Amino acid sequence: MLKGRSFLNDPFSIASGVRHEQSALPTVIPTFQGHSYRVEDALSRFLSSSDVGDISQLLSQPRLQTFRDLTRSDQDAIELHQATMSLGVAILAVTGLIEVSLRNAVCHALDRDLGAAGWLRSPPPSLKWAGLEVLSIKTASKHAQRAAYSKMTGGEKSALDPAAFPGGVPAGIKHRKLAQKRQETITVVDGQIVAQLTMFFWKRLFSEHYEKALWKRSLKRVFPNKTYDRSLIASHLEVIYETRNRLAHHEPIYGRRLEAILSAIDFVPYSPSNPLISLS
Repeated sequence: MLKGRSFLNDPFSIASGVRHEQSALPTVIPTFQGHSYRVEDALSRFLSSSDVGDISQLLSQPRLQTFRDLTRSDQDAIELHQATMSLGVAILAVTGLIEVSLRNAVCHALDRDLGAAGWLRSPPPSLKWAGLEVLSIKTASKHAQRAAYSKMTGGEKSALDPAAFPGGVPAGIKHRKLAQKRQETITVVDGQIVAQLTMFFWKRLFSEHYEKALWKRSLKRVFPNKTYDRSLIASHLEVIYETRNRLAHHEPIYGRRLEAILSAIDFVPYSPSNPLISLS
């Protein structure tokens, strides 16, 4: 199992909301190396007062104020911001691995247990997709067609016109409409669609809506520990989903959110006989 605490060194306790009488920041800037951070000279110690002013303006005072409240100077606030962003990059990489591993584990389990080929677009009678999943699959299908189209040569794209426009390509058609109609003729396999489905889709499969159709029938075997409750797994996956989205939009993770994502990462199980994710 990956231990989330390996992401933190003592100086990072300030990122969890712990106030210090003296700044612990001069050696905070981390470089991720294996399972730990090596401590280096602080980045902000190489900044002039003019640099600090310029960076403060670029980051914006409202954003920097969060870190200023935990420190004693703009220099320290900038450094803590940098440390938090570096920590976020490491966490984002792990959430990405969890997402890919979860997707693959779920697909393997459903391929094995549903007894029906093409369960994604042609689910068996025992599985009825909710509206959100229907929309997700349709959207992913369009994205898969667009991805396939983007890899075609100009000649291959033009060769789609007879199917896209049986009566001939309309005169003056806009490029966007032309591409869209061509893309709609491309046949994509389920694997291409799976690659386009987001974490939102996969975490939804552990919701109460699918407890009978998916959880009891198949998905609980994705997790080696049979004592895990569906709602517990769903809550941790929700934390991973929300954190991944915040980090993708460059929002800092600290305090309760940091504790929650580290707990969720710690929760992800690993068993040599049935690995969901192995990070060693």
